[in-house]
Amino acid sequence: MKRFTILCILLLGSMALHAQVGLKISGKLRILKPLEIHLETIDGQQLLSAKVSKDGTFSMGPREITPDLYILCMGETRQPVYLTNNQVIIKGFYDATSPENSSLAFTGIDDFLKISAWIPKGKNAVPKIIGSEVKGQLEGTMYSALAYLAATDDYETNKMLLELVPESVKDALSVKWLACKVDSLSRFAIGAEAYDFTYVNPDGKPVRLSDFRGKFVLIDFWASWCGPCRQEMKSLLPIYNELKDDDLVFISISLDKREKDWRNMLEVENLPWVMLWNKEGFTVGDAPNTIQKAYGFYGIPFIVLIDKKGRILARGLRGEKVREEILKARMNVE
Repeated sequence: MKRFTILCILLLGSMALHAQVGLKISGKLRILKPLEIHLETIDGQQLLSAKVSKDGTFSMGPREITPDLYILCMGETRQPVYLTNNQVIIKGFYDATSPENSSLAFTGIDDFLKISAWIPKGKNAVPKIIGSEVKGQLEGTMYSALAYLAATDDYETNKMLLELVPESVKDALSVKWLACKVDSLSRFAIGAEAYDFTYVNPDGKPVRLSDFRGKFVLIDFWASWCGPCRQEMKSLLPIYNELKDDDLVFISISLDKREKDWRNMLEVENLPWVMLWNKEGFTVGDAPNTIQKAYGFYGIPFIVLIDKKGRILARGLRGEKVREEILKARMNVE
């Protein structure tokens, strides 16, 4: 499914229209081929639907809704948008084949624009939302909608936004979604007990994470076909040589699907630390494997630091950050 991003839609004339009983969405579009528009809840229930007529007009509703995040579907594109019991008007040009070429003007979505203003912008933006800044600036389900739109997997940020949601709207779909996400993230949050895996070493012997209790453990998830993984492993070597001691263990876990690919890489890289193989292999898409679910990662390389009691100290480390976190961990126990 194609999906609009905020940048794909030209949001103009955002002044709210007069309130009414229920949500109504209407407008006039220039289109290149027949188009159907419908509105869904975030769990897929269709609420409203309309076909754009030959003259470009359409209308659906009114229907009374819970102010919350919904999915506006135009042809094959899907756009999350925060809606209330208000009139929304959409005008402009819509290109179903190349949505990025569309130019649409929306009125009646002030709350959505207000929420969007809190989403970190830019390709390399850190998805961090500060509680002291956003508290009191939004209301009701707008906090859970912000979590959905920001799409960050940071546990503290999602937990903070959930705590800002008032009890009166806890049954809203976006709030239930956020509660489930916070519960999931809590399993691999900083300070949580690390999942105790068991994988085989090059001699075919099983090795458990808990075998190294009492030591700091740096775990590097990688695969032989992953260029950035191999580069990251090379950057780990000088850090290992500098900091290696009895209190520190490095473990690289291969997510190659074929054992021979892993063994070939062992010969090529010839690294001096613990090397293990997870025969499940790396999974992309919506069905992560067991270890990806346990540590909450969907891309590699992925590096996590475990403390001496088996708790997660830091995750998502790269480059010099690895060295910094190890030194910080040692300092905090001295």
